[in-house]
Amino acid sequence: MIRKLIYSTFNLLGSMEAHALERSTYCPYETQQRRLLDVVSRNAHTDFGVKHNFASIRSAADYQNAVPISTYEEIKPFVERMVNGEPAVLTAQKPLMFARTSGTAASPKYIPVTPDYLREFRRASVASGYYTLKAYPGIVNGVGLSVVSAACEGLTPGGLPYGAISGFLFEKEPYLIKRFVSPIPYSVFLIPDWESRYYAILRLAIQLPVSFVYTLNPSTIMLLARRLAQYKEQLVADLSDGTITAPQRLPDPVIKDISALLSPQRQRARELHQLIERGQFTPEHIWTELQVVCCWTKAAASFYLNEFSEFFGSIPVSDITYGASEGRGSVFLAPDKQVLALRSHFFEFVPEDEIDSANPRVLLAHELEVGQRYFILFTTSGGLYRYNINDVIKVTGHHNKAPLIEFQHKGGNMCSFTGEKISESQVVEAMSRCLAVSQFKVRFFTVVPQFAASPYYRLLVEPDLADGADLSGTWSGDTGRDFARMFDEQLGSINVEYAAKRESLRLAPIVVEPIRPGCYEFLRRQLAASGAADAQIKVSHLNPKPDVRSFLEQHQSDWQTGAVC
Repeated sequence: MIRKLIYSTFNLLGSMEAHALERSTYCPYETQQRRLLDVVSRNAHTDFGVKHNFASIRSAADYQNAVPISTYEEIKPFVERMVNGEPAVLTAQKPLMFARTSGTAASPKYIPVTPDYLREFRRASVASGYYTLKAYPGIVNGVGLSVVSAACEGLTPGGLPYGAISGFLFEKEPYLIKRFVSPIPYSVFLIPDWESRYYAILRLAIQLPVSFVYTLNPSTIMLLARRLAQYKEQLVADLSDGTITAPQRLPDPVIKDISALLSPQRQRARELHQLIERGQFTPEHIWTELQVVCCWTKAAASFYLNEFSEFFGSIPVSDITYGASEGRGSVFLAPDKQVLALRSHFFEFVPEDEIDSANPRVLLAHELEVGQRYFILFTTSGGLYRYNINDVIKVTGHHNKAPLIEFQHKGGNMCSFTGEKISESQVVEAMSRCLAVSQFKVRFFTVVPQFAASPYYRLLVEPDLADGADLSGTWSGDTGRDFARMFDEQLGSINVEYAAKRESLRLAPIVVEPIRPGCYEFLRRQLAASGAADAQIKVSHLNPKPDVRSFLEQHQSDWQTGAVC
């Protein structure tokens, strides 16, 4: 009863933001202009605002003339001053915390999170939540299963916390939300041992009426689904006894937080044991209230969706919308329909093929063309001004006069020996097509450019083998060459330049090189141990970073032995 009242209240509050967004879609230029002038006026007396004469800005054109397009390296000196505690540098408001994210460089990025920025961020979240409930009304019959990262990983020299914005937002949720809608305690997500963390999450989840799964990274969802299969007998035994026997002893604060949630549930345990006996111990059958799985589904993330049906059956999978620690870019309107978050931040767009030109065209939301790809620039109340987040989006249509957008890939993540310009989204699409028409299952892959007299691409693959299957027998000889040929053909059908370069022999054929089973999960654990938040663990499917490439190559050198990480 209380839970449905909470959903009803949220629906009422969400409808107000959703209706305001709807009105804004009829006047995107005016909405964005107001958003911009609001941000610059409130920060006119900061060091950055004085330097760029914010006080004289009256229009988007004034703003573009006064402020250059920036990257993190260009604003880093300002951010470092804020990290050290200096006030009024980029923002008039003092940050509440810094969202620490992985960057393309070796050092992490620190994104200021101010009260005004949180309000901007939450506008998109509230509207998306309203429309998600509208699309999947059965959500009100259960609770959410999410995975968040630590809000506080440490303190800056200025004494402010830094960490993951997902954890920060989770902590700030009202008590009733955490009690009745997201009931897994925050401390569970901080368990240091990842295997024990996954076990604890699942142990609590199997006794709950989960109606929606909401977490950014689809690979995390797959890990949870596989752990359900791995620990099924022990999970059900714990449920029956009201205990929890994680792989490692849980920290005392966690035990304290979850003790009231643990009680013998023998009837529920008997029901789940019957699912085990029928071979149906999967999310689809465990949580009969489950309405939707929300996660990244676009670009590189789409690869991990190939196996979702095995675990979730016909349960819909919905994209979680485009966004990052730096800002929210879109709002969910309906499945496969996301509108630019006009009321959250101010956005500008540079055509993809002009980003490196000396004077690229810079367009506003109302000027975008359907079917075209653009780099997106953010201006937020968190101190980002004309910030190139290095993301490429595609305009898929319009809602009234506002653009519908879809994330494509990170900028610069392309490879080209002879002009073929392969993108990460293309290699993901090629792999998805291969898996759709073959009997192979692949848990992870990445494509690595190989410089040689006749350059070629190496396809490093972690096969998803059945229990007891022999790696060398599955992927050796003609079988591996057949898969390489299939991938080569699919990539050529997607990228005509690649096909032309292969036909002219300027590129040699793709070579498949398997890596050891379990390697990807082991790599995730290594990255997590080094401090990476779960949502930041995104190993590229094209030309990964040198340290990741080295790791994968070390674990594919002796694949013939069938060793497991």
